[in-house]
This record gives sequence, C-alpha cells and structure tokens, in this order.
Amino acid sequence: MKLTVRTTGLLSVFGLLTANWFVTPVMAQCVQADVSVQYNISGSKEPTERTNDVEMSQEGTCRGNASVTTGVQGNVGGTRQVRQTRVVRHRIENRDNSHRYSGGSTIQIQSNPAIDVYNPADNLDY
Repeated sequence: MKLTVRTTGLLSVFGLLTANWFVTPVMAQCVQADVSVQYNISGSKEPTERTNDVEMSQEGTCRGNASVTTGVQGNVGGTRQVRQTRVVRHRIENRDNSHRYSGGSTIQIQSNPAIDVYNPADNLDY
C-alpha cells in the first residue's frame, strides 16, 4: 500500500514538473461576431420577406480583440406580409504594425435566426 501511494505521489510531482515542457504558448486571435434575431408573429399567411446582409472583413493582423454587432427586428400583429431588411458591415482594421507578436486570422461567427409564428387570433372579426 505504501508503495502505491509513493508511486502515485512521484508521478504527480513528475507530471507537474514536466508539464511546462509540453505546453506551447498560445496567442488569442480576434473574434468578430454578429448576433441578430428577426421575428414575425402575425396573422399573415404570406411568408415574411426577409434579408440579413452581413459582411465581415479583416485587414492586417489581429490579436486579442473582439467586436460584436447585435440586432433585433420584430413585428407583432397584423394580417399583411411583413418585410424585414438588415445590413451590417463589420470590419476590423489594424494599422499598427509595431507590435511584437504576429496575430492570426480572425474567427468570424454569425448567429441569425429568423422566426415566423402564425397567430390566427389576428384574423378574428368581432
């Protein structure tokens, strides 16, 4: 039993001492994110006419930054067709070339759900 405890202890210490040899430093990249929701809850039987034009670009190297755009477009009620239009131009530009570390490519994330819910109550005549 003592041999097992000592062996486990030595392996743990050895693991801590050698862990730094196997770990390479990592530089954080930049992140561009666009998060939006377009929703329509109405009595219209026509599908929503919807556009979500998102353009993301990066110039130069980038390290350790994040840029996020958000938007919500909603309609509740009515019986006519709904039109929703969204245009986003999202750009990261690095003009400072004096930094010591080179950056990596920018990670781009888009989450843009479009939701349509038919509500028959909007078509009731009283």
